[in-house]
Amino acid sequence: MVTFGRVPGGGKAWWRSGACRAAGGCGLSVRVSESIIAVLLFALVVPLVALPWVAWQYRRVGRLRGWSAFVAAAGVLYGCGLVAFTLFPLPTITPDFCGDRALHDYWQTTPFESLNDIARDGRAALAQVLLNVVLFVPLGFLLRYRFAKGLAAATLIGLATSLAVETIQGTAVLGLYPCPYRLADVDDLLTNTAGTVVGWLVAQAVHRALPRAVPDPVADLDPPGLARRGFAFAGDLLVIWLVQSAIRVTVGLAGSLDVATSRWFGVVVVVLVVGVCALVVPLTRADRATPGQIAFHLAVEGDRAAVLRRFAVWWLPVLVLLAFDRADLVLLLAAVVGLAARLRHDRRSLVGLASRTRTTTRSARTSTDRVTV
Repeated sequence: MVTFGRVPGGGKAWWRSGACRAAGGCGLSVRVSESIIAVLLFALVVPLVALPWVAWQYRRVGRLRGWSAFVAAAGVLYGCGLVAFTLFPLPTITPDFCGDRALHDYWQTTPFESLNDIARDGRAALAQVLLNVVLFVPLGFLLRYRFAKGLAAATLIGLATSLAVETIQGTAVLGLYPCPYRLADVDDLLTNTAGTVVGWLVAQAVHRALPRAVPDPVADLDPPGLARRGFAFAGDLLVIWLVQSAIRVTVGLAGSLDVATSRWFGVVVVVLVVGVCALVVPLTRADRATPGQIAFHLAVEGDRAAVLRRFAVWWLPVLVLLAFDRADLVLLLAAVVGLAARLRHDRRSLVGLASRTRTTTRSARTSTDRVTV
């Protein structure tokens, strides 16, 4: 999967080769800047992937807590980690980076070639093989324990996942890079698939001693707690940041870099994105929810006028602070609002009191609407 043991032509360890230096360093000598980029991208990918998972979890079982939530979250984190191991560290592209790199040279198609590497390089190559096995053990475990897949199905899924990984590596991230920086290895297919089988067998042996991975569905009718409402607001901020960043990057790539990086354009984008997420979206939905509230299956009681009041009381100050690049004050303001709500026995927030609105669950609002009808 992450092959450091061979380079095209064989016989020379990747971490000792000139190709390693051309890629900007390998192993422990990876550039600090690349590591920072990897951490930042991973930190963004996790919540971005987590939002759809949160929505699915609430829709399916009506709750997100306890052991089942931990198992499901572990699956999301594992998937993100697998992507990180597949792509990172990102090499530094220099003018001569692709000088001696050919796409077909980065496909190792001889089965069990890793045995020759172990004989030649000893423990370092053996550790690489064992790492490829261990990396797919959680996949096999989750397929059996969380998704109740049989051994044959789990093996095929492990093989398909490994094949996708090797294809991405062997094609220079599907052509996004000018030339490969990882070796696609048929032995990795074998070791990754073996790891999936090992994980499945472990889960088969211990799953009866563990709590149920998927709880029975419950009615999501209780008032949402402060943590759930706070995470929903964090989801809103994440969506706003990602959308406005995507707009600025797109404009920059289109050739208008000066516009994309200008102060006035940033303010316009923030106003538009916040307006759409916090005003247009709730006005067009029956549950009056923002994107973050949608992910956490929350709703706002009230009509369109309630949405306007809530926007004026809460989102307009947030918009102004974001326009002036004061996200720190937004978080501080949210903390103050949350603390004030914590001091009330009914957990009503200052935003809800001032706008005469109440945050509830989508299931509770739907149930109320049905009774009203």
